[in-house]
Amino acid sequence: MIPSGASGIAALDGLVQQSVAQLCGFYQILPDFVPAPAEGIKMMRAARAVPDVFPEASAVAAENDASMQATTGLDPVKTRLGITRNLRFEPLAAAAEALARDVRYNIFRERWDVVQQALHVYNLAKGYTRNARAASLVAHVKTMQPARGRSGHPCKTKPAPPPTPKQK
Repeated sequence: MIPSGASGIAALDGLVQQSVAQLCGFYQILPDFVPAPAEGIKMMRAARAVPDVFPEASAVAAENDASMQATTGLDPVKTRLGITRNLRFEPLAAAAEALARDVRYNIFRERWDVVQQALHVYNLAKGYTRNARAASLVAHVKTMQPARGRSGHPCKTKPAPPPTPKQK
């Protein structure tokens, strides 16, 4: 259990950094493991829809016909190793996705509590600015208001100007 307070924050920071380092270590320990490009894998998505039975059947066809193997360049052994490797990686991918989902949920859950408390402070501070405490809170309310992402005033749109008549 991580202690609370400053020592708890430092311990949590250390654990997070250690976990990130271990996750990044996968790139070193897994052979031929390549990170996804920044633009994503849009053109390769169709490959995910093809069941493993299809490349296996292609490997069998290439094995049984030497000219097919020579013409296409399909290596049946490499094909089967790729299928096996992908089957082994699938549980890792599922666990990583579950971890990412759980981490984001916990970030959201903790943030939700903090935001609720911050909104409560903001609403109380707005109310207090109307009485004797106004001097000390007005500046804080003015800082919080734009930080919320709202102006505090309903959006008033100006009507479009009337069309000007064309002159001849």
